[in-house]
Amino acid sequence: MADTTQDQTVRWLTAAEQVAWRNWISGTTVLFRAFERELVANFDITMDDYALLVLLSESEDRCARMSELSDDAIVPRPQVTYRVSRLEKRGLVKRRPCTTDARGTEAHLTDAGMGLLEEAAAHHVTNVRELFLDHISGEEFCTLGEAMGRVHDRITERAARRA
Repeated sequence: MADTTQDQTVRWLTAAEQVAWRNWISGTTVLFRAFERELVANFDITMDDYALLVLLSESEDRCARMSELSDDAIVPRPQVTYRVSRLEKRGLVKRRPCTTDARGTEAHLTDAGMGLLEEAAAHHVTNVRELFLDHISGEEFCTLGEAMGRVHDRITERAARRA
């Protein structure tokens, strides 16, 4: 066990918090693994690939800077490069020089990529409902979304201060 000095400064979880925390960890872990398994098995894309395709589909002209994809998709920059290269080999994405900054590179969602995304999205949303939304109330979902938004903002702010 930790020394008594540390015990006095650490805000240990209560028994109820410990149960809730472990349920959240195990639930989100198995949920995301199930989503990933389905996307890989049916469309040969990962959750990170899917997130990148969604972001591109929602971007103006289905195009975004690689650095923006990294920030918005919560995928580390080296992984964005790897993922976009993998998607590009399949003809789902094209890379090209940035139109506003010659030093940057943009990723562009191709028609083939949009077609795959439309198929994958229908399948994925069905899984989201079946595995998650159908088991919680709308109020619980909104509360969870708001809470996780605050967690995201806090972590992002903390990382920015450390950079």
